[in-house]
Amino acid sequence: MSPRRSLRSSGTPALRPQSGAKMPTPAPTPVPAKTPQAEEEPLREHIDMARAGSLMHFVSNEVLDALDREEAEKAKHKLEHGASEPAEGLEKRVVHVAEAIEGFGLGGGLKELSESYKTFGLHSSGSGFTFCEYIPGASEVFLCGDFNGWDRAATPLTESKTQPGLWSGSVGGAAASGLKKGSKYKLFIKPATGQEYWAVPAWTTHYTYTEDTQLLDALYWPLDKKAEKLSKPPATPAYERLYECHLGLASGEGKEASFSEAAETLLPRVAKMGYSALLVVGALECKEYSSMGKQPVSLYAVSHKLGTPEDFATFVTKAHKLGLQVVLSIAHDGAASCEDGLPGQLFASGEKGMVPATGARIYDYANTESIRYLISSLRYWMDEFAIDGFRFQGVSQMIYTHFGMWVPKGREEMDEFLEGDGTLNNAGIRYLMMANSLVREVNPDCVTIADEFTSFPSTCQPAKEGGLGFSIRQTSILPEHLRNTLKACRDEDWSMQELVDAAMKPKEMRPTEKVLSCVESVENCAVGRRPLRIAMLSWETLHTIAAGGVAPHVTELAGALHAAGHEVHIFTRSTNGTTWEHPVWGVIYHEVAFPTCADFVREIENMCSAFVGNYLYVEGCVGGFDIVHGHDWLPRPPGSQ
Repeated sequence: MSPRRSLRSSGTPALRPQSGAKMPTPAPTPVPAKTPQAEEEPLREHIDMARAGSLMHFVSNEVLDALDREEAEKAKHKLEHGASEPAEGLEKRVVHVAEAIEGFGLGGGLKELSESYKTFGLHSSGSGFTFCEYIPGASEVFLCGDFNGWDRAATPLTESKTQPGLWSGSVGGAAASGLKKGSKYKLFIKPATGQEYWAVPAWTTHYTYTEDTQLLDALYWPLDKKAEKLSKPPATPAYERLYECHLGLASGEGKEASFSEAAETLLPRVAKMGYSALLVVGALECKEYSSMGKQPVSLYAVSHKLGTPEDFATFVTKAHKLGLQVVLSIAHDGAASCEDGLPGQLFASGEKGMVPATGARIYDYANTESIRYLISSLRYWMDEFAIDGFRFQGVSQMIYTHFGMWVPKGREEMDEFLEGDGTLNNAGIRYLMMANSLVREVNPDCVTIADEFTSFPSTCQPAKEGGLGFSIRQTSILPEHLRNTLKACRDEDWSMQELVDAAMKPKEMRPTEKVLSCVESVENCAVGRRPLRIAMLSWETLHTIAAGGVAPHVTELAGALHAAGHEVHIFTRSTNGTTWEHPVWGVIYHEVAFPTCADFVREIENMCSAFVGNYLYVEGCVGGFDIVHGHDWLPRPPGSQ
């Protein structure tokens, strides 16, 4: 609550004294009313003491009326626009984005940068091929593959003298004749320090899975046929009805469907049902197919389990011929952490480089080469596959330094929260502004949807005004409410008004924004197995204070649960006397401080109570836990409280 509100009473504003001004003396005790015969004193201005805040006596009604009007205007603005940021803050964003684009050193700005997919990676050039990749910290780099018999020294790359870390080279002669469509290739890297290693190129456009190594391998795969653009936009407002689909689930035979199968069975049905667009999820190549596209290994390759890039282009063309627009769900919030995934130079270092709850690696949005890789992927899908829009996954992870895990839900609390130091990831915000600006520059009709559940202000405000620049916001308020209703109420006790209120709540928070609403989505539903939010209360762990046999049990169990896809929180004793939280290999450790005592029993009671208090606080921030697991003497106090 702001200082002004803390001085208000009866919902009215209080006036702050000027710096250095003395406070007026309290009003004297009122005297009894005079008799009618007594001589009346000159009239004085009546002071409405009910309107004055604590210690703010003798404030004129004119001043109070002016303050009331000011507060009313602010309340009206918040009602219409929701929590807002200071105008100068938005202006600074625009300036910083312009400075970042200028820092790229490209005359064509974002549009030129977005065409990097045409030069980075492996491409044919005349009778040979060219290759380019960003690999900082390397002393030698070699391009190896089927085309040169996997000779580690046959095709060396050269580092740019003007752009350190940028390695390029060419393939010609007999090696070029051996580089056919579908040939495997990799990079062999000798770092300046450390051991040499193999790496999959970041700009790979198609993969195959090798059973012997159980790794994904890059394939040289030039696109033979581009997708045809939508000849005529729908007459109804764009994206009035979206059909969200994972194309691999379009088969009823217990196996992954292909792009071709989905085109034959899914598209006619969706068009007949009156939808205007498809929201395609899980189309990008992922290490784990079950991740539904949330942690890809490349932003330029479709899943090899669904088909080839040409198959996907054909799918998009058929959708366009049926009058359906295609929106691609894309993960710019993070990527898989695996040996055959993207190289580490694209990601932030340390704790900022990994999401505690999922283990996904976070891109370094302040790195020019990371921005190049991300923003060029948007242009690639628009140019080569005629994609009509994008749904950006995990926007909340990109705009907050804590990945959106501790964001308040109330409007006033959100205002104060955003004013805190170190709350926002400014580099992530700038990247989203650049991404939306690029999409609008290439195709003004292209839609961008923000998967953003915290009601962050200015999400759908144009980037040129300092907003993030999205067209639509997608929230999960209605699916969560519906799930809670299913758990807590019988069918006959459902309240239609509550369901309508839940559906309308995002519009109440952000009246001027378009909101994508649904009763269920891939972000919320259970596919095979629902991820659980698990709380573990233990007085020892291997990563904090280890005293006995419980520590390895708790630590290993938490790690295994996280590896299975669950969100795990451990509440344990603090190592530094303060209450704080930090991630360790994806598990969130809440170190809790509590009063010590000479009486061991009393101290244990203090510890249990402190664990429960911190648990309840975290539960209020992130939502309820599905499982609460206690050890030794800890189960009873949490269970009773």
